Amino acid sequence: MLRTCPRGVCLVALLAVGSIARAQEDNGVQEFDGCGVLAPGPGCVLFESDAGVFVLPEVQGDFDFGDEVRAVGTLNPDCVTICPEADGCLSGVETLDPRVFPCGTPLPSFPEDVITGVCASLSLGLLASTAAGLAATRRKRRLEPDRGQD
Repeated sequence: MLRTCPRGVCLVALLAVGSIARAQEDNGVQEFDGCGVLAPGPGCVLFESDAGVFVLPEVQGDFDFGDEVRAVGTLNPDCVTICPEADGCLSGVETLDPRVFPCGTPLPSFPEDVITGVCASLSLGLLASTAAGLAATRRKRRLEPDRGQD
């Protein structure tokens, strides 16, 4: 037989379960953006930075051990890994050359930056051509004699 609980008790229990689930979801996971050096680990690739030593599950680009890279992704300090030296794991990582994208500088948002630049250029061109057209028609009106009166 199913028992029902009083409304107040059920509501408090549901709120408590929801807040515990949210706390477990976060679990210390945070955004990461930093520079460091790629190093070999026992069966893994390590990213050594001032913030700590982290496991990189994948490295994009043509990088080797000893290369300095900029890693942008999500840091999970409580991940399970086979690398005992690791302080955590980086996931969803984009590895970039810090000479091209220096640490501490904002990363460009390529589609938005390109569209914004194109729109700004087109709007300036349209504004300039409209102004030139208006100036030409006003000048032409002043130079033409009034033909409506004979």
